[in-house]
Amino acid sequence: MVDRDNFTKVAEVGDIPEGEGEGFDVDGIEVAVFNTGDDYYAINNRCSHQRAPLCKAGDEKINAEDTWTGERGGLNAEACTVSCPWHLWEWDLETGEHEASGQRIGTFDCVVDDDDILVRI
Repeated sequence: MVDRDNFTKVAEVGDIPEGEGEGFDVDGIEVAVFNTGDDYYAINNRCSHQRAPLCKAGDEKINAEDTWTGERGGLNAEACTVSCPWHLWEWDLETGEHEASGQRIGTFDCVVDDDDILVRI
């Protein structure tokens, strides 16, 4: 049983497709919640490099017909990481660490309770 007084409902199971993420405002903080298929993870929505929205990782690029790939970045469920859609910085969803630079961004507790996806800031 989850103490819901300490969590904020951001979505319901099924709202965030497997392998994707969605952005939410939780108490004034931009949070990206990712569905790995096995779990949900909540991380700061802004890459520390140039503040790209991590929830857009894997989205189709606007100029995709003129580029080498139709999408940019994405979720790696097996490695439990997300790659920034702008410059492909890879963030660990559990620790918030970017291994190459040693930088970290915030991670938040994320649980499922009665089909509600809850985040604690």
